Amino acid sequence: MIQQNRIARNKLIIEVVVSAFVVISAILPFLNNIVGNFMDVSVQLDNNAGERRLDLDSAIYFLSIPSCILLLALGGLFRANKYTFYAALISGYFHLVTYIKFIFYNQNQVSAIADVAIVCLLIVIVILVFKLERYYSKLNVLNKFNNSTLDRFSSILFKRKEK
Repeated sequence: MIQQNRIARNKLIIEVVVSAFVVISAILPFLNNIVGNFMDVSVQLDNNAGERRLDLDSAIYFLSIPSCILLLALGGLFRANKYTFYAALISGYFHLVTYIKFIFYNQNQVSAIADVAIVCLLIVIVILVFKLERYYSKLNVLNKFNNSTLDRFSSILFKRKEK
């Protein structure tokens, strides 16, 4: 009984830690903006291989994106709380809007048509993800039922063989 409580407590600790990783991964893409409020990020960095000019703002951003992906992967691997992934979805939405503004409009304002198109695209993606999650949860329930039925059936067979 004590060992089960320790295992449950360890699982909870792991879930909390990887859920924190997911929330941190949602904040990381905006880290250059957050750091920019406290210090000058337009400082040019020295000794950049392959790049003649690299400022601190770009360096923080380029380092945060792969870190974000790694933290999300760890969250998925160790089964973080599924509600923490909503923070990553919202962060991804704001990041997507920022990219579209920069690439297509090169300004801070986006037309209403582009905003509506992005929202519609994300709604479709979220609906598809929810349908896929519901499908896999139904498969998981069916798999558990099949396994328990097979276990009961095999135990009945083994009891009859022993007699």
